[in-house]
Amino acid sequence: MKQLSSIIFLLFSLVSVAQQEAQYTHFMYNQQLYNPAYVGSRNTASFMGLHRSQWIGFEGAPYSQVLSFQTPIMRQRAGVGATISRYALGVSYAWFGSGAYSYNLRLTQSLSLRLGLQATIEYFGIDFADPKVVTVSQNDPSLADGDFTSKYAANIGVGMYLTYKDMFYFGASSPQIYPNDIGFNETTIISAQISPHRYFNLGAVIPVSEQLELMPNLIVKWVDQAPLDGEINFNVRYLKKITAGLSYRVGGDKAGESVDALLFFQFNQKLGAGLAYDLTLSKVKKYQSGTIEVLLRYDLRDEKADLENPRYFKKK
Repeated sequence: MKQLSSIIFLLFSLVSVAQQEAQYTHFMYNQQLYNPAYVGSRNTASFMGLHRSQWIGFEGAPYSQVLSFQTPIMRQRAGVGATISRYALGVSYAWFGSGAYSYNLRLTQSLSLRLGLQATIEYFGIDFADPKVVTVSQNDPSLADGDFTSKYAANIGVGMYLTYKDMFYFGASSPQIYPNDIGFNETTIISAQISPHRYFNLGAVIPVSEQLELMPNLIVKWVDQAPLDGEINFNVRYLKKITAGLSYRVGGDKAGESVDALLFFQFNQKLGAGLAYDLTLSKVKKYQSGTIEVLLRYDLRDEKADLENPRYFKKK
């Protein structure tokens, strides 16, 4: 049964790889992944690396890696950033390279609005020579000519990012504002379309004491002709060093997609690392052992800079 499910999943991946962007449990730690207006908002140059292995033990399961950089410019009135990411699913995979720019509209002393623009180059490939590909006939018309096929595409994205003091943020974005058709051959079975994704997210930092802060977060993803996805998160930060939390992701089936546990540790003023584990709730839970995600972030901040402000906001 496990083998049959894997085969079905792999064949389905041929038509779906370009339709959904990768999802990340650490969505609140670097919103640059889906909102160009976020770049420069942390008021320090910052690198981030992330690896996600989804549905461990499931043959052909998705996995992804991300490497990003962002920095403020023009005396923190603007920001620039770049992201390289890879997403693999079965015998198909995709590379994304993007550059982002944001401009900070300081509405009041406490209220800031950033507007962002992003350009992305996308590369999609399918390896039909992979041993995981199952076909009854070598002349199967659903397979493209040759053992490997690939496509390039380009897109642009926009976003806004609103912050109030160091207490609240709200973002809205669309990293890809128009659909791209990337059919790999004349047959419909492996033709695909990159569907525009719209994201809405918000969060807050609520001080409880000098040592303890509550940090709730919410993200909603809307894709045309697809169910509404979302994730609600509740973090607790202690001594501005250790952050632990739980998330619930909707989707999958009636029970939801997953329940997630997160842990983030700030080693010093520059280096922080996070670990997350997703416990799958949907029907696929029978065939896998959950999802693991690892994050590493390095800030080029001055050693004298403080850590009073939460990681989600810009420093005043």
